[in-house]
Amino acid sequence: MMWRSETRCQPAEAVVVAVAGVAGSGKSTLGRALATALEAPLLDLDSMTNPLLDALPAEALGGHWLASPHSAVIRDGRYAALRAVARDTVATARRAVLVAPFTEELRGGPAWERLVDATGVLAMVYLTGDDDLFAARRDGRAESRDQHRVPAPPSSPDIPVIPIDAELTTDQQLLRVLAALGCRSTIEPSNRTTGAAG
Repeated sequence: MMWRSETRCQPAEAVVVAVAGVAGSGKSTLGRALATALEAPLLDLDSMTNPLLDALPAEALGGHWLASPHSAVIRDGRYAALRAVARDTVATARRAVLVAPFTEELRGGPAWERLVDATGVLAMVYLTGDDDLFAARRDGRAESRDQHRVPAPPSSPDIPVIPIDAELTTDQQLLRVLAALGCRSTIEPSNRTTGAAG
C-alpha cells in the first residue's frame, strides 16, 4: 500500500462505511485497506461470528451453520451482533468500517433501516463483478465454509451504493471509495494506480 500517514481521511463528523459483496468479491481486503486509510475500527462479520459458529457441533444445528435449517435465525443473530458492536464503536470512536455480505440490507426495507438506526451508516460500498471470478476466488482460497454456501440469487441493490469493480486492484478500489466519500489524498510518486483508477 502506498498511502502515507498524511493522506488518511480524517473528517470531523462520524464516518461509517459498509463494504458489501458476495463471498470471494474481496470485501475483507478492501475493508482492511479502507479502515487503515480512515483510521477506523474494522468490524468484519466473519471475524466476529464465525469462530463461535464453527465451534458448535453441526449435529446441534442440523448441519453446517451456513446450510442449517436454522440458517435464517443464525443470520439474524450474526447481524444483530454486528449492529450491537457497531453501535458501541460508533458511539465511542465515531467511525467504523463494516464488512459483510449485507444481502438483505442491500434490498432496503427493515434490514437496511435496522443497520442505519444502529450505525448511522454513511455509505454502502458494493463490490461488483463476474460470478465466475468470485467462484474461482472461493475455490482458490479453499475455505471449508465455502463448501456449505447456498448461492444467493443475483440481484441489484435497491439502496444507493458506491459500486466498485472487484477486478480492480485494492489501491484502485480504495482511491475510488475515498473519492466518493469526499476524501482528498496525496499519492506517492511511485504509485502507478492513479492512471487506471481515474
